[in-house]
Amino acid sequence: MPEVRLLRSVAECRQCERIQMQVWGALAVGGEVMTVTQKYGGAVIGTMVDGKVVGFIYAFLARYHGRLIHWSHMMAVEAKFRDQGFGFRMKLVHRELALAQGLKSICWTYDPLQSRNARLNISRLGAGVDQYVPDCYGQFPSRLEKGLPSDRFVVNWRIGTAHVRKRLQHRAPPFNPALPRVNETRLNARGLLENRALRLDLTDPRLLVEIPGRTDAMRSEALPLARRWRLETRRIFERYLSVGYGVEDFFPPQPATDARCFYLLRRSARS
Repeated sequence: MPEVRLLRSVAECRQCERIQMQVWGALAVGGEVMTVTQKYGGAVIGTMVDGKVVGFIYAFLARYHGRLIHWSHMMAVEAKFRDQGFGFRMKLVHRELALAQGLKSICWTYDPLQSRNARLNISRLGAGVDQYVPDCYGQFPSRLEKGLPSDRFVVNWRIGTAHVRKRLQHRAPPFNPALPRVNETRLNARGLLENRALRLDLTDPRLLVEIPGRTDAMRSEALPLARRWRLETRRIFERYLSVGYGVEDFFPPQPATDARCFYLLRRSARS
């Protein structure tokens, strides 16, 4: 039975190095740094299977908008253990640990074009998007990025709020296909999604933004198209976040969305 818990030794933390190499193709944080981080206010949480670390979260104590938080710098799961709910379970354990420390938020970044991460972060956990950062980390040796600009959403998971508690009970609003769409899309001859048109002047209270459901495959099979998606969604999110919209939700592939992926943007009442 898999166990999710704080890692207990330098040896366990060093196992996270293997996972970093498998997932990103490069080492970002060594086991010794993880051990020190955990001793002095951070958290290194692992998923254990038969005594082996197969997934982890690495978070350090930080200050964000004047408040102490946990900054969750990395989360990864070995490929053969993905889609089994381990990321979600580690997030729940992290939430309980942070609440016990008196923290109000856990923050991190993620690639807005990664639908699996969007579903976990926005739809299931109820995290909110604070900002869009173009090329957040510069070009770095990640096999997931394929040399593309490392644009990221900064998310703030306000772990003690009613909204988060509601989402953790799987209470999400239904998808409304009638809402205006910022980008008009189609499948090209290779079956990959591409934008036909962007609408950057909409003012409706709620808007839909579609993203590809197979971003990693697109980056492997059609890197120029993946680059277009990066730059086009950058224009979309920078534009609408700058005029008072926020990311309210994410809808993963499901019958209601015709197996497509959409962000839901909502305009602030003050804008």
